[in-house]
Amino acid sequence: MTSHNPGRRQLLRQSVSAMAALSLGPRLARAAAPPANRLFVGALVEPADMYETGIANALDAMQTQVGINTVMTFTHTHTARQYRPKQAVARDKTGRALTEVWVKTNAKYYANPAFVGKDPATLYADRDILDELVEAAKPRRMQVYARILEPYVITGAIPGFEAFAQTDADGHKTNQLCFNKPGYIRYWESVINDLVRGHQALDGFKFGQERAAPLLGTLGKETAATCFCSDCVALARQRHIDAKRAKQGLKALQKLGADIRAGHRPIDGNFVSFLRVLTNYPEVLAWERLWMDSREAQRKRIFRQIKRINPKVQVGWHIDHGMTWDLFMRATWNYAEMAEHSDWLSVAVYFDSMGRRSQGHYERNYQSILFGDAPESLSYPMYLSMLGYDPKVEPTLDQHRKHDTAFSADYVYRESRRAVQAVAGKAKVYVRPGFDMPGYNCDVQPKQVYDAATKALKAGADGLWCGREWKELQAKNAEAFGNAVRDWIKKRA
Repeated sequence: MTSHNPGRRQLLRQSVSAMAALSLGPRLARAAAPPANRLFVGALVEPADMYETGIANALDAMQTQVGINTVMTFTHTHTARQYRPKQAVARDKTGRALTEVWVKTNAKYYANPAFVGKDPATLYADRDILDELVEAAKPRRMQVYARILEPYVITGAIPGFEAFAQTDADGHKTNQLCFNKPGYIRYWESVINDLVRGHQALDGFKFGQERAAPLLGTLGKETAATCFCSDCVALARQRHIDAKRAKQGLKALQKLGADIRAGHRPIDGNFVSFLRVLTNYPEVLAWERLWMDSREAQRKRIFRQIKRINPKVQVGWHIDHGMTWDLFMRATWNYAEMAEHSDWLSVAVYFDSMGRRSQGHYERNYQSILFGDAPESLSYPMYLSMLGYDPKVEPTLDQHRKHDTAFSADYVYRESRRAVQAVAGKAKVYVRPGFDMPGYNCDVQPKQVYDAATKALKAGADGLWCGREWKELQAKNAEAFGNAVRDWIKKRA
């Protein structure tokens, strides 16, 4: 989720009249579909921002500045609460609470009416962002996609979610949701039925999750972070996985990490001791696999359901930015396997925030624990190399610590190429180079944006998303992105 940034939006609006229109082809009639060979160029927008700006004005700016032909917006924003102080609801400038369901709903799809998660007293609750976008986008030959991020933290935004809580290795309920609770599975069936059946003109849908598997979430942490509820244990039993041994192994990892953090280095070294836990308790890896498979099963169910309702809807997935810095996520989340239940993948390569984010992940999990047997001058370049990046090209750890430092266009190329090669044409790859993200002081310049977009296309990407969120972008960098797209199209022609 992103922060409110009216200054940058104003820069974008002011630049509309000064920039030449970027057309990717003649306009078609309202109901006509876009040509299949058109380069996919998308923008992610927040519904409140669209209403504040004016939908028609926003779409015109996107087309004029960058040549956007696909616009995607949130339909449900419950997940945003988990990132706000006291899990508060979002409010507009006047202090009025904003709705967290931005489309019209039909209660008949929900076993529990509270699961609709919509307060009719909130601002915009009476409107439907998808219907309004479709009405404005189709005459402009633009596609409309919907997106949802899973609200996996129980915040009270959707009453009744407490019944779907995970159970940790000590038997305590957590504040996160379990994939395998039958009621939680039915909840998503209800949401998808409501959304897709109620919006027949929808072109695409993206679902996203931003939570990682239990192993690194347990290593040296306060709790063994996974789910041992009766539903998960029953599923494990079907796979002949010993839940008791998995608990013991996760607790051993928890203790190993805690001891290392406390200055007690194992006799045989950190990494060997880590491997020893895994060899003594192979159930840990089996449980990691079970958790990830449960997560992926959610996507498979959503894909099959949407295709049954409306086969024309293009279904894709948000690839969490952690995929580009987390070795364990990369090992257990396989692009090639995802391609079997995907029309497209949205691959996040936020090169401006990658410096601080990868630094934090390295320092929390590798610097003193997993790779703590070696000095950081050796282990950090090795960490980058294991991810497939060139340590000679990317900023050093010292540079990251002194100031937020963006990764290079080479990082964008390598990560994009990895996704393209893995899916092997079975799904589209739409790369999402992130720049101008709030909270990061990388001072990204137009050339960096141009190079990143160009490198993603050179890597074989089928299309691009323009930045992380449209409202974040500086006009000069949006223009550079558009120039890269325009030059690429000319080259192809």
